[in-house]
Amino acid sequence: MSTPIHIRMKIAQSLILGVLAISLTVGCSGSGDKSKSGETENESGGLFSSGSKNEAQEIIDFNNKMVQTENNHNSFIRNYIRAVDNLDYFIKQKMANPEAIAIPPILVKPVMVNQLKDLKAPSSLKGDYAVWIDSMQTSFTALQSLYKEMENYKSAEDWKEDSGKKMEHFRAKGLAEIDKNEKASKAIFTALRPEADKAESEILKDHPFKDQIISSRKIMEYCKEITMGTYDDVSNQAFKANFEKQYNELETLLNKNKENPIKGDQYESNNRRFNTFNEAVDTYLGKMRIIQREMNSSSEISEGAFTDLDNAAQTVVSTYNNFVN
Repeated sequence: MSTPIHIRMKIAQSLILGVLAISLTVGCSGSGDKSKSGETENESGGLFSSGSKNEAQEIIDFNNKMVQTENNHNSFIRNYIRAVDNLDYFIKQKMANPEAIAIPPILVKPVMVNQLKDLKAPSSLKGDYAVWIDSMQTSFTALQSLYKEMENYKSAEDWKEDSGKKMEHFRAKGLAEIDKNEKASKAIFTALRPEADKAESEILKDHPFKDQIISSRKIMEYCKEITMGTYDDVSNQAFKANFEKQYNELETLLNKNKENPIKGDQYESNNRRFNTFNEAVDTYLGKMRIIQREMNSSSEISEGAFTDLDNAAQTVVSTYNNFVN
């Protein structure tokens, strides 16, 4: 029996799992030329028989705002982790050999808009959404403050005074705030997902390309499952066998998706976005083949190959969201 191993060796593995968590955007607007089908488009872009904003669309709109917020928070979190690692590595190099030539890392944080300000859940949703949203916001604000503090610590070279000991503060405090953010986000989507699924069913009831949306969603979620599985503690043999099985299943799902294009001149732009999604999944399969090739050569799977798979998964999600919105 082979010994269980960490397929992926990364700092704060549970944190990275949270960063990679993919939330579903279920808004299904932009379905073509409504004027040709006798339908009207409401102010949020949904497909309805009247111009009023119904309960299902309100839930979908809220879900989409939360998905966008979570994705932006996760982008900032990835940058924060990278900044802590890079600065800590630089300081340790300089402390070990002060005369060594080492270039200080450039700390670049993405510009963030406060998307949670005044955001409220629809009255039809039951749950502590106000509490969860506040927890996401306060933890994220705290993380932004830590990032600014770390920038000042680096630029003033204060690490020379304490031999870099404050880096542990940036790491530990940052992980604590990220954990709060992740728990609040998980609580929101655990409560929201069933309601969003119901709203999606209502919106998709008479949707002109319902089948393509449902099949693409299945593919997108399977890519998520595969990506998350690369963080599991399993034996090399078990990982290899399951990964090959997943590759074949995903390839089959994609081929079926390609065989069912969106038809109709009025849906030409939608079909282009549908094809872009399929192309992103094709690229994801290519990244899976790279990992398979490394496994088959009996060499250790490179972190770069896993990172490329992560990035390809994010592209699958973004192209799916672009398709259904």
